[in-house]
Amino acid sequence: MSRIVFRGIWYLITLLSLIGLSISLNLLWQPGGKSPALSRFLRDGAVSATTFYAVTVLRYLLFTDPPSTNGYKDFTTTKERNPQLVFAELALLALVASPLFYSDHDVSFVLYMSLFTISLFIGGTGLIQLSDKFRMEMKHTYITLLCGLLCWLFGIYFSIYGEHNSVVTVILLIVYSMFVSFIYIYNTYNREEFSMNSRVSPLPA
Repeated sequence: MSRIVFRGIWYLITLLSLIGLSISLNLLWQPGGKSPALSRFLRDGAVSATTFYAVTVLRYLLFTDPPSTNGYKDFTTTKERNPQLVFAELALLALVASPLFYSDHDVSFVLYMSLFTISLFIGGTGLIQLSDKFRMEMKHTYITLLCGLLCWLFGIYFSIYGEHNSVVTVILLIVYSMFVSFIYIYNTYNREEFSMNSRVSPLPA
């Protein structure tokens, strides 16, 4: 029962991210509106990503058997931890830097794009956790989600209220480096995890 409940949490997170993706798509590209070729290309890519998320979560829900255990992974070697560390570094970089690429647009556009970006990040993390093959450690996943949300907020704030100069860039680099260093230290030095069959683990799988 706990296995079903815990996986249900990731299903819920992914479904909420799909709602966020759909809302941001409708706000960014109004149905029936005319847009330049580049905007249509971006729209098609965003729609494709949203469709992929929807199809994948339906496949996990309807056509994939749940794992025989609670699915909690216990990584004990650096080689096992490297993929999840790389994912966290790239995701945080995208979250903190992406608002700067469209900072010359109005505030509403920045907020709509930011909603799409964070929904993409949270939904992708949820799909990874629903996968038996690519699932990450739970503590690492929680840390990545928290740091990602904070990086996202910093990126939005400086994109809207910052002066878009070298000082802002340095501040964002410092923020990114702090969060990445924290995740790196956790992956490098933390080796105390719950066992896969632990009945006292408070962390959902």
